[in-house]
Amino acid sequence: MEFRFTPMAEADAQAIRAWCYDPPYTTYNAADEEPAGFDAMAELLDPRSPHFAARLVSGAAWEREPPAGFFAFGSACEVGSEPEAPAAPHLHRADGSMTIGLGLRPDLTGRGLGLPFVEAGMTLARERYHPTLFRLFVYAWNQRAITVYERAGFTAVGRAGAPGGDGQPAFIEMTRLP
Repeated sequence: MEFRFTPMAEADAQAIRAWCYDPPYTTYNAADEEPAGFDAMAELLDPRSPHFAARLVSGAAWEREPPAGFFAFGSACEVGSEPEAPAAPHLHRADGSMTIGLGLRPDLTGRGLGLPFVEAGMTLARERYHPTLFRLFVYAWNQRAITVYERAGFTAVGRAGAPGGDGQPAFIEMTRLP
């Protein structure tokens, strides 16, 4: 299974925003309404916290296929536990670590592609950006994703985000060395 990454183009971003996941993963569906002052398309296309479209290589014309997934790097992937003044989009934290975010197209989930996809995206990040540490945030209820991240070598190091109905922060923070 081979994934190829290209910088996010507007057509890729539009395709990704149209993805619709089945329950319980509907949280990942693009919202019809964006919060005031937030422009999802601008974030997807901002090179300061870059996003890449991922395609499965399945023939000579792989680049004309719709995105199979996406990888994002930097501040666009951050989750805070307390309100802060928004910083300018950036790639690395001050310590050289990098936060990653990713998504696999809904029809490709649950088919054993998660681990190779995560590994391919981290290879891209290591080769291009040389982080000192990878960080990601995952919804605490998303055991399917947590299992993939653990298989990829990530370890839970904390929790972040506004508390959910159970009073616990909504996200688990996970890290691993490059």
